[in-house]
Amino acid sequence: MSRIFYGCQTYPWKMNQEKFAGDLPHIASVTAQAGFQGLEAEICMLGDYFNDPQRTREVLEENGLELAALVLHQPWCGEEETPEEAALSDRAIDFLTHFPRARLMVSHHAGKDPRPEGAALLQRRKNLIRCMSSVADRAAERGIVTGYHPNSARNSLFRTREDYDVLFELLEETDVGYIPDIGHIVNGGMDALEILKLSRHKIRHVHFKDRIAQDQWAVMGEGCIDYPAIIRYLEQTGYGGWIMVEDESPKALTDSDAVVRADGAYITPYKCAD
Repeated sequence: MSRIFYGCQTYPWKMNQEKFAGDLPHIASVTAQAGFQGLEAEICMLGDYFNDPQRTREVLEENGLELAALVLHQPWCGEEETPEEAALSDRAIDFLTHFPRARLMVSHHAGKDPRPEGAALLQRRKNLIRCMSSVADRAAERGIVTGYHPNSARNSLFRTREDYDVLFELLEETDVGYIPDIGHIVNGGMDALEILKLSRHKIRHVHFKDRIAQDQWAVMGEGCIDYPAIIRYLEQTGYGGWIMVEDESPKALTDSDAVVRADGAYITPYKCAD
């Protein structure tokens, strides 16, 4: 029997953030209706619920859901965390102590900053991983597993196969796990199965998003990625954890709820028993 569980990331609603930010009851209700077993939440989408983990737990339990992960976005530019970064990281860790099986997903978005080159790029990468490692060490003291989710934006510090070789070398020196996003791997010009095989021992959590072409995201099943092959590989290698669908397709802009329901319908045949 598969030991994989499937959840939904809050990103489809983040694409309509002004409407849905803080509306956890609605997000949880649609997630459950779509057949997902858990939710991965970005802090900005939790709103006031981030300040009340018990209330968050109650909303999720009312919908038969589990918190799979909390997403922590930070700049992490310096050799050490800034006081502001450390404070938010510690708040995220405190929040997750109320959800014993949830992961801490650390993520870096460069915004509009250009990607450095040469020695400056390597230093930025080392700074990022060093700061994430500091967070992961503090989280581990509280029983929380941390993983890093790279993306394929043009200015991302880790986007191509050459970048990933550096990433895996740096991660080996830390307790930070790897959270592969299959869509971003393919969008970076890589073979997803090859990357999973290279990093399997570091994988702590998995993201799915479908893709039509470069930087063109799709609802699950409408793109060109062979997700059945990805699922078979994870099952065959004994992966026991979460796969989160993080839909960024344009359709989510017009109807976030409908996209989540469509993604749930795609995933349902693969879902293990609750």
